[in-house]
Amino acid sequence: MKPASVVRRQALKVSLLGLGLPWGAVFAQPTAPIVFPYYSAAQALQGLYRIHLPSLAQAFTEQAHILVEVASGYCANPKTLELLRWQWAKTLMSWQALATPALGPILKRRSQRQIDFWPTRPALLHKALARQPQTLAELASIGSPAKGLPALEALLRYQNLTPDLCSYIVLLAQGIEAEAVILREEFARWASFDWTSSEDTTQTSMAEWINQWLGGWERLRWLHIEQPLQKARTRAAATASFARHEMATNVLEWQVQWHALRTQALLKPEQIAPPRHDNQLIPIEALLRGKGHLAIANRWSALLGEVGKAVEHLTAQPSPTECLAIAKKMKVVTLWYQNEVAQALDIPLGFSDADGD
Repeated sequence: MKPASVVRRQALKVSLLGLGLPWGAVFAQPTAPIVFPYYSAAQALQGLYRIHLPSLAQAFTEQAHILVEVASGYCANPKTLELLRWQWAKTLMSWQALATPALGPILKRRSQRQIDFWPTRPALLHKALARQPQTLAELASIGSPAKGLPALEALLRYQNLTPDLCSYIVLLAQGIEAEAVILREEFARWASFDWTSSEDTTQTSMAEWINQWLGGWERLRWLHIEQPLQKARTRAAATASFARHEMATNVLEWQVQWHALRTQALLKPEQIAPPRHDNQLIPIEALLRGKGHLAIANRWSALLGEVGKAVEHLTAQPSPTECLAIAKKMKVVTLWYQNEVAQALDIPLGFSDADGD
């Protein structure tokens, strides 16, 4: 019999398709069309903020709302704990699909720190429970290491459900939903922006996107995958401390982040025509081809394809060797991006101080 966490992971993969999150054999690279139009920064940003991100913000809001409902139901019936853990995972995945890489409102609001700060600090979490906050205003005074998705995951591992614990679980879910609603509204506002109206704003936002893509890539490669393993090796620890408690959840989260990054980086596998600037996302590969950098685009596609195969084939319990091998492949992509892709796009690289925690 398969462990419950593995069964949940397999079922969650299927459910993610219903959320409109990317999934499938995305590493199969097509033969790209020979001729691509030149895409302006305004056209690229329109595809990103008007076509791509609003639907992901809506999906995250919907899952966060269900999380509140399921959390409230759990307080009335503790036997629904497994359902709440399931919904927590769906909410986490919809969040990562939106927040990888962190762009626009997520970056400006530092939403990653607000609702996805890890590791959770047990001492601060216990202190927060002792304070018994009852409203979102009171929750705002609680430190980030004691709230958000990671803190909620920690509480769902508690054995004894008390009224105070249950109240805080619901409040944390409400805090996640509140941030989701604000982000949905902000992304809707960004969707209506005319990117041809201000060249300075457009160029700044374009540079932000190209920089933040690399920031999201490195966040996955280093913070989520490699750093926990390197720390465990340095401390001679038996196991690595990844972002989430269950390894199967970590792996699925890595795959969702990979898909989010891949969607903004490459053409779709089945794509045989250049994306339309008026109603489609224009990925980085299309920008390269539109500028005539075909060799760079081909190599870019091939390198990401190699990472994709490795990420897709991860089991629910990969070995440290497998994980480090993926991180090594990702580092090759990082260097190619820094040395070739960004230069071909004429975008200077330099991470902002809001790249994440």
